[in-house]
Amino acid sequence: MSFVNNDEQFAALFKESIASDYKNALLLVNVSPDVSLFKFRRILENLCLLYAQRHSYEFNSKNLWEQINELAEINAIHGADRELFHGVRELTNDGVHNKELSKEILVSKALVSRTQVLNLLESAYLSFGLGKCIPKYELINVGGQEHKDLWFNCLMSCDYKEYLSLGDFYEKMGEVFESEDFDDKSFTARAQSMYAFAAESYKSAFQLCSKKTITDVISSDDKQVSIAQQSHQILFKYALLCLNHKVDNLQITEITILLSALAKRGFYAAYAYLGWCHYLSEDYKKAHKYLTHKKAEDTVFLFQKLGVLYSSGKACLVNGDKAVESFQTAAMRGCNKSMFELGKIYYKGELVPKDDKLAQQYLCQAIATGNFDAALYLDEKYLKIRELFSGLLDEIKGAKVKIGPQRSCTKTPKLGRNELCSCDSNAKYKNCCGK
Repeated sequence: MSFVNNDEQFAALFKESIASDYKNALLLVNVSPDVSLFKFRRILENLCLLYAQRHSYEFNSKNLWEQINELAEINAIHGADRELFHGVRELTNDGVHNKELSKEILVSKALVSRTQVLNLLESAYLSFGLGKCIPKYELINVGGQEHKDLWFNCLMSCDYKEYLSLGDFYEKMGEVFESEDFDDKSFTARAQSMYAFAAESYKSAFQLCSKKTITDVISSDDKQVSIAQQSHQILFKYALLCLNHKVDNLQITEITILLSALAKRGFYAAYAYLGWCHYLSEDYKKAHKYLTHKKAEDTVFLFQKLGVLYSSGKACLVNGDKAVESFQTAAMRGCNKSMFELGKIYYKGELVPKDDKLAQQYLCQAIATGNFDAALYLDEKYLKIRELFSGLLDEIKGAKVKIGPQRSCTKTPKLGRNELCSCDSNAKYKNCCGK
């Protein structure tokens, strides 16, 4: 293994010395587990050489056990990694030296080796500081083996599909951390981190697929730029991350350029989002053009924004019927924003005739599906909804409103002992309730 000092060259060496063996080891786990274990052992040997090179150290021994201990002595690896190194060494010894083990046992050892080798590679990635040369990666305790395999496949691959898969995975994890089930600031920060890594993965996938960067598309304002058809979906995913404020990488004008490039190339899924970008930029003529375009895909997003379009009167004349129809279509598909809008529309009675019952129904649905804005909007008159969600409303509004029948404060007049009892027993008070 040649010695290099340049970080980029070292990153390339890291890939080159491990990629082939790792790929073959995975392919052979169930077919020839003994060979798979041999490949994992060779990865371990190469990792030792990489650590030694990174610390400008020459081994005194060719024995793997002694080399691992030498790395520990010069603090190239530490306690946990040292144990992992020895653990993999012991597991792979059986594949290399013990020919009497059954195939089932060898497969089991190969699978354990696979996990431990990946842990070592993750640690090496961080220890070697390869983040500048290899796409970003974060050690997280979620996703399990699927996550590790996706990351490592990207690390070793120049295939855009690997980066696209990793981007999808990170975006999915961001949604998990962002979900309402996790009421913790640390989860919010983790979600932001996941979305940032998703964006980086999509950018890498786009560059590998189109041989251009996203910055190239933006800076050229989509003039005379060829974009590979396979990369349309990648560009779309990246643009939506930015549009939905999952990452703050682009301004609205830059997102508009990306979506416009897709729309011009017949990527119809971009039409509704492009229309909304124009709406946010107050270019209402173009907003109306793309939101109402016959080729725009019928998505929840489209119908929700059409409802806004027809109810606001900014991009076209106000049309209450179309606004309600659009919001209802989105609401039926689970959009709680549209449920909230319908509740307001029927409560105000401005676009359509006022209907308190429907207003209550839609506001109730919006709250039940997690739209707290709907809870804040509730009027005091909607007692039925307040009874159902009183605890939530009290918490949100900071008010302690007591709901339900109130006990009367009227005092019962005191009866004389010889007067008829008030319980309608026709007996004297002293012989009845006054005993």
